[in-house]
Amino acid sequence: MSDEVANVYAAPQAHFEALANGNSSGLGNMYPVPAEVPGWSWGAFTLNWIWAIGNRTWFGLMALIPYVGLIIAIVLGVKGREWAWQNKRWDSVEHFNRVQRRWSIWGLCLMIIPLLGIAAAVAIPAYSDHVSRKANFMVYMHAKRVASHVGAFVVNNRRLPTSLADAGVTEPLPAGVRSIELNQGSAQLEITLDGPPVAGATFYLAPSVDKEGYVNWRCMHGEVPRSLLPQDCRYSAADPFRIK
Repeated sequence: MSDEVANVYAAPQAHFEALANGNSSGLGNMYPVPAEVPGWSWGAFTLNWIWAIGNRTWFGLMALIPYVGLIIAIVLGVKGREWAWQNKRWDSVEHFNRVQRRWSIWGLCLMIIPLLGIAAAVAIPAYSDHVSRKANFMVYMHAKRVASHVGAFVVNNRRLPTSLADAGVTEPLPAGVRSIELNQGSAQLEITLDGPPVAGATFYLAPSVDKEGYVNWRCMHGEVPRSLLPQDCRYSAADPFRIK
């Protein structure tokens, strides 16, 4: 009888072990948590319900509930390590920390990879536009030199040249230019690009004659997005042109 009474009040074997070696893991919240356990858990925050299943912390399944998932994730990040220690048996604090570090690494990878993807989705087009703007600026400067030859020819001869060669243009086309043509009807220079992402697109230099008889040129973006051309090419329409 005395043995039976003693067994009724005896602590479970696991409790004896906890008292003996200080490993209170898996025994619930009645035992103190080692000082090395509390802290922020990236694994619990980022993987929330998956982490909860792996660490027998069923509260984390509430992260599956719409509209409260973020709140639950934050709570898990703050308290998750303590709960994991209380709810699951671990060999030691070192074993616990080692496993939680793995969860954190997996969680951070899950968070960082999409962020890298978003950054790449923004940075790659931005860099491509930067390269294209730089190349198109050089094209624009070349076109202005061609236009100056044409303008000088008009001032001296009071007519349009029959061709760019007639205006004294001998400079070869730079890289990224498919063609530069003088439209005899509108007197506009038509610059067709040859480099991505605007291969085959055309922008224009449109002439006008001022009161002194000099030819000025307005850059029209035409088929090329304004963002890929210099600020001077913001126009979409030309002034009337008439040789005086």
